[in-house]
Amino acid sequence: MRIAYALFVLLLLQGGIATSGAAQGAQEGHSSAPTMNAVRVEAALSVDGRLDEAAWHEAPPVTGFRQFEPTEGAAPTQRTEVRVLYGNDHLYVGARLDDEQPRGIEQTLGRRDEYNRADWFLVSIDSYLDRRTARIFGVNAAGVQYDAIERQGSGGPGGPGDNSWDAVWYSGVRVTPTGWLVEMRIPYSMLRFANEGAQTWGIHFRRRMPRRGEEVEWPLVPRTERSNLVAQFGRLTGISGIEPKRNVQVRPYTVSRLQMEESAAEPGTAAMHGSADVGGDIKIGLGPNVTLDATVNPDFGQVEADPAVLNLTAFETFFEERRPFFIDGIQLYEFSVGPGELLYTRRIGAQAPIVGATKLSGRTASDLSFGVLGATTGAGFSPNRHYGVARMSQQLGDYSSVGGIVTGFDGPVPGAPERRRSYSGGADWDLRLRDNRYGIEGFASVTHRRGPTVVSGAETGLAGKVWMRRRQGAVTGFAGLDVFGDAFNPNDLGQLRENNFVAAISSMDYEIKGGQAFGPFQRASIEGFGIQQFAYDDGLNLGQRFELESRWTLRDFQQVEFNTTLQNPFGGYDLYETRGLGPWAEPFGIGVSSEFETDERRSWQIEPEIEVTFNDDGGREYAAGLRSDVDVGTRLSLSANLEGEWERGVTAWTSNETFRRTEAGAWGIGAASAPPTQLDAGDYVAFDDRGRLDAVLTDVAPYSPDHYYVPVFGARDTRSLDLTLRSTVTFMQDLSLQVYSQLFLARGRYDRFQVLVNRDELVPFDPFPKRDEFALSSLQSNVVLRWEYRPGSTLYVVWTHGRRANDALNPLAPWEASPYDRPIDEQVAETFDIFPRNVFLIKLNYTFLY
Repeated sequence: MRIAYALFVLLLLQGGIATSGAAQGAQEGHSSAPTMNAVRVEAALSVDGRLDEAAWHEAPPVTGFRQFEPTEGAAPTQRTEVRVLYGNDHLYVGARLDDEQPRGIEQTLGRRDEYNRADWFLVSIDSYLDRRTARIFGVNAAGVQYDAIERQGSGGPGGPGDNSWDAVWYSGVRVTPTGWLVEMRIPYSMLRFANEGAQTWGIHFRRRMPRRGEEVEWPLVPRTERSNLVAQFGRLTGISGIEPKRNVQVRPYTVSRLQMEESAAEPGTAAMHGSADVGGDIKIGLGPNVTLDATVNPDFGQVEADPAVLNLTAFETFFEERRPFFIDGIQLYEFSVGPGELLYTRRIGAQAPIVGATKLSGRTASDLSFGVLGATTGAGFSPNRHYGVARMSQQLGDYSSVGGIVTGFDGPVPGAPERRRSYSGGADWDLRLRDNRYGIEGFASVTHRRGPTVVSGAETGLAGKVWMRRRQGAVTGFAGLDVFGDAFNPNDLGQLRENNFVAAISSMDYEIKGGQAFGPFQRASIEGFGIQQFAYDDGLNLGQRFELESRWTLRDFQQVEFNTTLQNPFGGYDLYETRGLGPWAEPFGIGVSSEFETDERRSWQIEPEIEVTFNDDGGREYAAGLRSDVDVGTRLSLSANLEGEWERGVTAWTSNETFRRTEAGAWGIGAASAPPTQLDAGDYVAFDDRGRLDAVLTDVAPYSPDHYYVPVFGARDTRSLDLTLRSTVTFMQDLSLQVYSQLFLARGRYDRFQVLVNRDELVPFDPFPKRDEFALSSLQSNVVLRWEYRPGSTLYVVWTHGRRANDALNPLAPWEASPYDRPIDEQVAETFDIFPRNVFLIKLNYTFLY
């Protein structure tokens, strides 16, 4: 913990915190923001990518672009100029993108919102000038549109910002002998701005030229200042006499589905089920800055299936949200609680179909953002589970904010007549100091659960954190403290794997040479991270983790990454591995990994990676992967990802077992791995303990007379193979075919069994009578034909195919063949022999704009 605070003190010494200078620094930053003027146009313009109307020549251009990649701050290799016009109902953006080699302009087709390898132009507009949120509109040289919401922390490999937001707007592009042209028409209904006479908006332009590895922008925002990119935008002035427009969209849908799967009554034969359904979505702008979204009987059949995984931990697997209604604007509702969230929307609809859901979100004139989400689910269109969330965040000044959240759940408990109710709430803050160079962030949260499955009928838990962070400069990082009570549990509507801990955390990230080029490198960085945890209830040492990572980008655009991890170098205990039977002393481990990426300017990329972990008890873990992306021409993109993982002799929990001494003095084991209270006298199987179990259990307290309930560990060997293939064929800008397929194979075996007699000691017990071996085989595919036959209206034709089998060995049947020893080619062949489940779906929606 002392190390964490010492680290932050070191960061503060780089410049110090002085709140008295914050306002002055902010004003200076804003007054120096570059400005461009928009020119009014009375008549509507034809969006054809020509820029030949007289109004375009009257608007002053922006030309002062600078490189962000590959050499930050350098002059661009190609000239870019942008003009902005505005009318009564639309904003117009025109860009002239010169290129001395126009034949090299990459015009790669793709699905809408697919930020593919192509020449791109993007404009980001902060029309409310809150310096925190912007709307991105982009188009590539083939005319593919991209739109997203840009917020702090948004974006990633899929493109800038959060592209779950979809707008209805218009664009045209044209390749010329001197480069290419972009023309955009953006309805005011797609923007949010105040109803004022004169408008000042934030604006930012980006141009991407992949064959050169070059990205230029206006204004340039250095890497060391991008912690809040929107706050660094330029200013768009000259707009006056316009009014916010109400955005009203009604999108009904109809879907027909044919499902084919193995008949339960006649195994080996197919049973067919057909169905049809209707539903719809509605979006209504309730004023310039408030939007109501609602969905009734939604269908998400076009959404890609979750990948198969091998999860041998004590925790559930959390999957990414893919359903459009819940990912559109969901950032407003996010409330992170350390490693978890108070809202995990995948809970909604997990137990029963969604009947309906609504979202009300907006922003007031006093910079208060708010959102209310409600949903109900139930079979047969009969609501019986209810979910609710209310979230708000008040902006303070240009960068800081404070907020709060309340969530609620009410639903039945399987096998119990009572219902369970749970509530959570919290406050969070992000206070920026010294013109956004430093910050103090954190949260305080409470959960309350009541119902038949809750110990003592009701429980209330608390959690919180305080972090101090340096946000800008060549050296950034944070140090802080997380506290999670042992009764804090948001999992009815949120997600959290672990509670009951106090953690001191620190991190430091150093951009070598301030992110500038040196020697053979375009840039390089080094990051260090450390965490020490103790149990909240009794102070038990839960271990440490230290990581050192470095990333290096070469001048030829290749990248290499190295990582070293130390797990529990000073010892530590795991509270969860035994699934409720107390802590276990984890072994010390050292992990090393490396990843390499080829030149991103090429039409193909290969990314190999390898990882090795050594545990001091002899266990070994290995992982290797190879990813490849290829663009074949301008219409076909392919990607493949192959990953393999191996474990050898890794000490891990296998089961909690009941041992019972009979009246004759012999030992029996529960046929099922369950506590004595769930076993009858006839549920035990006698076995030969070779006279060793008495010695093993000498210091173990009995669960009840002649009954012992103890964790059993084993040396685990596992193998897994994951092959994922994706391809997209784009016939036209609005017609594409996407194929996804995953083959996942996994096998595992436990041997050399040991009994955990206390938290520090595992005692070998070779006569353990049960075997624990398994094999998992999965093949799943999605084929989606998508036709956006008019803006906002889409036809989907979908085929979903799945084969899955989980071959678990009967633990008390030593004569059964081992699934672990099966050759991999045999497991692959058997996967294709599994009876498939096929779903054919046609979905049509139509968007009415008002």
